[in-house]
Amino acid sequence: MMANLRNLPTENPMQLASLITSKKNQIVSMALSNSEHLQMSLFTFADKETVSEEEYFGDTMYFVLEGETQINKDGKEYILKAGDVFMVPAHVLHAIGGESEFKLLQITVN
Repeated sequence: MMANLRNLPTENPMQLASLITSKKNQIVSMALSNSEHLQMSLFTFADKETVSEEEYFGDTMYFVLEGETQINKDGKEYILKAGDVFMVPAHVLHAIGGESEFKLLQITVN
């Protein structure tokens, strides 16, 4: 299967964070790729929304676009702010969330 990018501007450049809109009491996601070897998605988390521990099939990079989040991994808490990047290796349980709204780009490579 050939990888394809989607949901990205092709006529006028835009700020990446502006492509996704937060909704109260929800985590909203938007897929930016379509490939079995690469998953790339935008996420926006409303205030106090979290994803409990999970693991991914490949190494996962988190890049915070707006706001601040925390990632809990191996019993340690990592605080990420806008502009920060962090990688979680494949098959490592981790949780992500925040006290206030934030947006991030997640890329998982298999």
